[in-house]
Amino acid sequence: MRTAELRMKEEVAVARREEQKNTVKALTATIKEMRPEVNESDLFRQIKKSVSSRFSLSDAEIMDIIRQNLK
Repeated sequence: MRTAELRMKEEVAVARREEQKNTVKALTATIKEMRPEVNESDLFRQIKKSVSSRFSLSDAEIMDIIRQNLK
C-alpha cells in the first residue's frame, strides 16, 4: 500500500513538472510572437511574473527552456 502511494505521488510530481515545462514553452512562444525583439532576461522576468509561487521549476530550468525555444 505504501509503495503504491509513493509511486502515485512521484507520477503526479513528474506530470506537474512536465506541465510546467510546457507552460514555459507556451509563454515563451506567445511573448516572442507579441514582441519579436524580446531578449532572454525580459522573457524570464515576464514568465516569473506570470507563474504562481507554487511553480516548482528552478530559475535555471526556466532559462534553459527559454534558450531552447528562442532559437
